[in-house]
Amino acid sequence: AAERVADLHAMFVNPEVKAIIAAIGGDHSNQMLPLIDFDLIRDNPTIFMGYSDVTVLNVALHVGAGLVTFNGPALITDFAEYPEMFAYTEDAFRRTVMVTEPAGPLLAAPWWTDEQLDWGQKLDLTRPRQQQPSPGWHWLKPGQAEGALVGGCFGSMEHLRGTRWWPDFDGALLFLESSEDCSGPAELDARLMDYENMGVLDQINGLLIGRPYHFDDAAKAQLRQIILERTAAYTFPIISDMDFGHTAPQFLLPLGVRGRIDSEAQTFSLLEAAVAG
Repeated sequence: AAERVADLHAMFVNPEVKAIIAAIGGDHSNQMLPLIDFDLIRDNPTIFMGYSDVTVLNVALHVGAGLVTFNGPALITDFAEYPEMFAYTEDAFRRTVMVTEPAGPLLAAPWWTDEQLDWGQKLDLTRPRQQQPSPGWHWLKPGQAEGALVGGCFGSMEHLRGTRWWPDFDGALLFLESSEDCSGPAELDARLMDYENMGVLDQINGLLIGRPYHFDDAAKAQLRQIILERTAAYTFPIISDMDFGHTAPQFLLPLGVRGRIDSEAQTFSLLEAAVAG
């Protein structure tokens, strides 16, 4: 962990480093948290992006250093896509990270994939992953809402509960998605109940759920029903099956940047620039 943190610090203080993008996820980013110099990072703001286990760092750097971090594509899983990066993901990256204007409305991708081609056997270099037509996002509960974005991978958020890096959800748009470690809809039912018991659902202005990884259509439908049951006492708008997280392609969600849900117009928009000029 000390070596990883030293590398992280070195990247943040190096003026030639314009962005720090995770290669992939994992399960041990939490080992780094006690060793990170958050003042150093606050004084040297740099684009920081990843998803899955990198959720831990995304949220901690946002809470501890006030950094706008990005839930978004990783090097191995997205930038190294064969034969080239998916155009939807590349466009989202350029619109969110490479300009000093708000990304504005984000559109649903026309297709998706969660096919896993074995990297060890180099099967990912033999053909593109199979693409499935997308029915679009599911607008589960109507309404209009604005708030600062916060969230990440369900399982990785668990590493932050009870720590000083657990975020403030007051007035937020909470986004959550599941990884390959998720056992199914019942597990997410329990996790959503945790958020209710912790009072998080009382605080947020809206809920965004990423397309679940390796769920068949029946499991996805079951999850949508679970979400409606778990949020029956609340009136905030909800969108599910969105293009972020462990399926591809994906858009970027900058933590701390304000977003807007509008079910009548069926739009989700980023209202603020995520990077400074």
